[in-house]
Amino acid sequence: MELSQSVLLAVVIVLTIFLVVLGFQVFYVLRDLRKTLGRLNRLFDDADSLVSEVKKPIEKAGTILSGLTTGATIAHLLNRGDKKGDKDGKREGK
Repeated sequence: MELSQSVLLAVVIVLTIFLVVLGFQVFYVLRDLRKTLGRLNRLFDDADSLVSEVKKPIEKAGTILSGLTTGATIAHLLNRGDKKGDKDGKREGK
């Protein structure tokens, strides 16, 4: 065998070893990435459930305030209507 063939064979062997080691490292990195993404997914699910639990009372408070506002508006309109009836003499009892 000539010198150039020996050097070429050595380079091919070294590159093959490097590629095999690199393949194992990529496999382990992808496996760790999969585990990390699974944990991140569980974290997002927990955060979503926490946000929905916090959101429920806030929505109920908003509904109550909306109802109170509507009730106050109706009471104001009824009260104003009563005052008009007093001025015009249309109320019963007078």
